[in-house]
Amino acid sequence: MTAVIWIDWYSYHISRFRALTEHESLRKNVTGIELVGGCGVHAGLHFRDGERAGLPILSLFPEADWQKTKQTTMAWALWRKLQQLNPSSVLVPGWYTLPAVAAAVWARLHGKRSIVMSETTEADYSRAWWKESVKRLLIGLLFDYGIAGGKPHVRYLTRLGFAPAKIARHYDVVDNRFYLEQAERARQLPETRGANGLPENYFLYVGRLAPEKNVDGLLRGYARYRRAGGTWSLVLVGDGPERAALERLCAGMQIADDVRFAGLKSAWGTTAYFAFAGCFVLPSGREPWGLVVNEAMASGLPVIVSDRCGCAEDLVANGTNGYLFDPANDEELSGHLLAMSEAPESLRKQMGRKSLEIIDGYSPRHWAEEVARLVNA
Repeated sequence: MTAVIWIDWYSYHISRFRALTEHESLRKNVTGIELVGGCGVHAGLHFRDGERAGLPILSLFPEADWQKTKQTTMAWALWRKLQQLNPSSVLVPGWYTLPAVAAAVWARLHGKRSIVMSETTEADYSRAWWKESVKRLLIGLLFDYGIAGGKPHVRYLTRLGFAPAKIARHYDVVDNRFYLEQAERARQLPETRGANGLPENYFLYVGRLAPEKNVDGLLRGYARYRRAGGTWSLVLVGDGPERAALERLCAGMQIADDVRFAGLKSAWGTTAYFAFAGCFVLPSGREPWGLVVNEAMASGLPVIVSDRCGCAEDLVANGTNGYLFDPANDEELSGHLLAMSEAPESLRKQMGRKSLEIIDGYSPRHWAEEVARLVNA
């Protein structure tokens, strides 16, 4: 049996896990373990997904908050659960938390296969050589295999000592079919636009309103775009600690009437926003991957993505399905916004079709095949 561990399970965790349960060599032989079912790693936000009926997922602390529960408590509970289940393979979410380390140590001590799931790149943080040396030693002791999102993540695992043959891909995937079907359904019901108060033409951002997301940089680039004659609106879906400051920034730059703060939405709630957007923008200054880019591309949108996002190298063909930009360069971003909004609709649709072609290679089915390859190696 294979045990798959995540801290708090979002909709994309559910879709990945469901793909494992449907894979020919894994079905009926996989169990999911959720550490907390309340607020997860994002303080104050509850993302628990309800569509898990019939799936073999165990929640260790169904109502607990990740920030308020002792890591030692979670690590010990996870250890006892693994002892009870006795899986032959354990998929571990990273190496930065005590429960993750406990799961890897349990696997090592019991002669089981330990597989780290990583979406870390070398560029995510400043790296000190001595810390990297310690990490390399630790990871070599704890894990047999790794499964990563894309090219930069694979490179980092290789630098940490994993042989290329022991690294799988496609960790960062979403339910592409869900987003495509929901977008197409919404587009066939034009009243959906009005029901959600959506402008005729708009750029879309979906994500937390937090410093690392560089939404203030997006607003500065957008203000420059408007001064250059751009006419599209900007819709921001999400919430977070920066919202009040960002609203004040909009007022100060005199773009408040052109920017809509839509608030936090569920996976279902975002689909209408994707359906009618002209282009999706992710401006993050630091982003391990950026699953919202997957969602936007699966909805058939062209994308404008910061080159600091972990997904940029794999998902964005610059000039083909969208544009890459330096998140510190407001002028570059505004230029891409202007080029996108002034492009013929036929070209934007062509870029959206290219997005669909690219994202088709990053699906839960591909992830399940990679997991099966490691488990059965």
